[in-house]
Amino acid sequence: MRPAFDSRGLFLFFAMTGLAGIFSIHAQVTITGFSDGTIPISVPILSGASGSEATAILTKDLERSGWFKVVSSGGEYKVEGSASGTGVQGKIFKRDGTVVGSATGAAGNLRRSVHQVTDAIVEKVAQKKGIAQTHIAFISDKSGHKELYVMDYDGYNVMRLTSDNSMVVSPHFSPKGNKIAYTSYKSAYPDVYVSDYPTGSRQAVSRFPGLNSGASFSPDGLRLALTLSKDGNPELYTMSVGGGSLKRLTRTRGGESSPTWSPDGSQLAYASDEGGRPQIYIISSAGGAGNRITSSPAYNTEPDWSAETGLIAYSSLRGEFCIAILDPKNGKSEVACSDGRCEDPSWARDGRHLVFTRTTGRHSELYVLDTVTKQVTQLTRNFGECSEPSWSGR
Repeated sequence: MRPAFDSRGLFLFFAMTGLAGIFSIHAQVTITGFSDGTIPISVPILSGASGSEATAILTKDLERSGWFKVVSSGGEYKVEGSASGTGVQGKIFKRDGTVVGSATGAAGNLRRSVHQVTDAIVEKVAQKKGIAQTHIAFISDKSGHKELYVMDYDGYNVMRLTSDNSMVVSPHFSPKGNKIAYTSYKSAYPDVYVSDYPTGSRQAVSRFPGLNSGASFSPDGLRLALTLSKDGNPELYTMSVGGGSLKRLTRTRGGESSPTWSPDGSQLAYASDEGGRPQIYIISSAGGAGNRITSSPAYNTEPDWSAETGLIAYSSLRGEFCIAILDPKNGKSEVACSDGRCEDPSWARDGRHLVFTRTTGRHSELYVLDTVTKQVTQLTRNFGECSEPSWSGR
């Protein structure tokens, strides 16, 4: 029988219950737009059998990006094209009729074909990273057990990845979006698995006595940071994605959880209650002493470090749980979302959007926050209790 982890780490347990070639540039892009920073773009109905449906998806995609405002006419840019079956082709024009480029979405799934076109427009016109082709892993108890699911960034095409009939928690996408690490209690103990996405094939990479949890991928996708209690106390470790080369990072009297890598992989942010109640710390990925970067309020946990901006989003108890964002360079933080109980933040690859869990009453759903406009969009509805989202890097 494997021993339980140290009681000082109980807070941890309860906290866990190819655009290349798509877009061809023909003209130099100069961005002009509204005073709020958005770029006016018109999207007349695309021709073809699927034109109306594709236009509606494209319009929502562009507005969800936050970089564009779709107008009926007179935009700085205009998209024209066709959608037949499940494929989309289009051209982007400037207001003076100059062709900026062409975009093609691969056939196979209309929504995903449009998402390809959207990302091409965002990355070449707004000169920002597109998120329309990304995915979100999350936990839902819709089946009667907590299982792992994945959906498109806008809440469509939900797919179930596990059928463990126990409890799955703490999913994290790899930077390339082709693997997901998570903890499953399938064996009656908390073990870490790495699953290929979208096939779902998996292997157990950490099955030490006690707690194995919170595994997150390094920026190069080759290592995992995770919490293990095999030595009696929940501490931070790193290991290879295949499970070897184990290295212990922390040696404290508290419990460590929720490790997240810095953009360059040289550091890790994590939560620890070594000072009493959980706060956010930073430690070198090579090990050493942790440096506390939050102090007020008295409970801060679940950090997620943006690979794009270097900002850290985290859950902060300020009367109710809210989402806060901290700049580790100057220590300044601000509340980003505080309507209801807001937890489990995860950054999109653009460094602008966050997915998070919002609980109202006793029911939890997933939402997306645009940290620039503060607009909040609900993703899940009537899909059981949803929590612990993780946004893919691609």
